[in-house]
Amino acid sequence: MADADQLAGEMHAFYPGYIDSFNGDDAEAYAANFSFPCVLLGGKPPVIVVNDAAAWVKMMTSTRQIMRSKGWARTGIEKTYAWPTAPDMGLLMADFLRYRSDGSVLMRGRACYTLRREDGHLRIIAMMEVAPPMLGPGNIPRP
Repeated sequence: MADADQLAGEMHAFYPGYIDSFNGDDAEAYAANFSFPCVLLGGKPPVIVVNDAAAWVKMMTSTRQIMRSKGWARTGIEKTYAWPTAPDMGLLMADFLRYRSDGSVLMRGRACYTLRREDGHLRIIAMMEVAPPMLGPGNIPRP
């Protein structure tokens, strides 16, 4: 299963770049991590379909403003888990931390991302929060 192992490695390697772009100020670079239309699952409303990069940038600009108003300064990675599901697709689960500007932890979270290879690059086609106390795929304990 070298192909699955290679894809899992690529999925793990994708996430730091995704988080760097999330933390950065280049909204177009952040949107480039997604394949549109993409889907957000959970929350209210429970399903959001984002049709294009412009709509994504608009939504995330608002989301980041809300996060900043609550003290968010940046997001970091605690751990990632990868499950290839097809030669060009898989599920990535990530434990992440949201930090305040003084370096203290604002919150911990867990999310799942469905990734698909498109034009030689992995891109997110769906994402959802794993809300506590749920553990998500694999029933892996939270850090």
